[in-house]
Amino acid sequence: MDFKEYGLVLITDEKQRLYFLGFHSTAGYVMLTPEKTVFVVDSRYISAAKKALTPKGIEVVLGVDYTPLLKEVENLSNKTVAIDYTVTTVSQFEKYKELGLKLTDVSSEIVNEMAVKTEDEIKYIQKACNIAEKAWKEVIPLIREGITERQLANELEYRFKKYGASGPSFDTIIAFGKNAAVPHHETGDTKLQKNQCVLMDFGCVYKGYCSDMTRTLFFGEPSEKFLRAYLATLTAHVKSAEEIKSGMTGKEADAIARTHLESLGYGKYFTHSLGHGIGVNIHEFPTLSPKGEAVLKENMVFSNEPGVYLDGKFGIRIEDSARIENGKYKSFMKDDKSLIVINGGKITRKKLLK
Repeated sequence: MDFKEYGLVLITDEKQRLYFLGFHSTAGYVMLTPEKTVFVVDSRYISAAKKALTPKGIEVVLGVDYTPLLKEVENLSNKTVAIDYTVTTVSQFEKYKELGLKLTDVSSEIVNEMAVKTEDEIKYIQKACNIAEKAWKEVIPLIREGITERQLANELEYRFKKYGASGPSFDTIIAFGKNAAVPHHETGDTKLQKNQCVLMDFGCVYKGYCSDMTRTLFFGEPSEKFLRAYLATLTAHVKSAEEIKSGMTGKEADAIARTHLESLGYGKYFTHSLGHGIGVNIHEFPTLSPKGEAVLKENMVFSNEPGVYLDGKFGIRIEDSARIENGKYKSFMKDDKSLIVINGGKITRKKLLK
């Protein structure tokens, strides 16, 4: 971001503070100027913040109000503070008005900067994906008749922390049978029965950065109808992975999977966008949707998650976290996404792709 144009950028959002500092806190604000970065925070974090940030050249100041901000504003020729309007509350706006601040919006600049990841951010997301994938593989043998959605979610989330994550990156979605036809089903106490699909949408946070992954398995003997829908979803996912590239808009990326599913008769059953950006937030810029105008660039991170949902029957979603590397799509996940079938105590993979 070119701070010279704005003089001072004020960051108050928790996730944006994490992005600009590489340090997590539930309070405080950051001042970004052409000359320096200043973090104002209360006594709960001051010691840890100084230890973590001073070596990076970031100035850490003890404060619980806007006195340090007003001192910085005095040195500005235009007395204007740049903020992100989209994350600023009404009470904050009122406070800034009370302080006599002139404001300008830099929400688009912040969003665009956060969308392109650094090498360290890529490493953290890769680690979060590795943990999520490892946890998922460990819980597959635990899938059995009678287990509840909540129990399976708990098994996953326990393993996230076991392997170094701070916790889930969103509320884990476990959906059995017809529950899976609801894309954002709320995990509950439904018990798994024979001949039901098992949709698992999950992710974890490592050093503040998120992973996002969905797999759909089958418990029992899958019907031909389910297998056809799974193959359609899988080929939509693979086709997107093969064709997404830098310079493409989010709309064009979404159209790859959507057009493919429409050609197979599943277009009306794909009821959400193909993907979303991933970073310190689980949903951020860019958006891969029918309205996505953003251009995909090197080191942007996003999800690839086509789905097919048949109301009252089953739902299928196959999702990887991915990025643009050397102009092309590259997944963070290593699993081959073949259909896992758990039947009669045996776990097998159906290779549906030729």
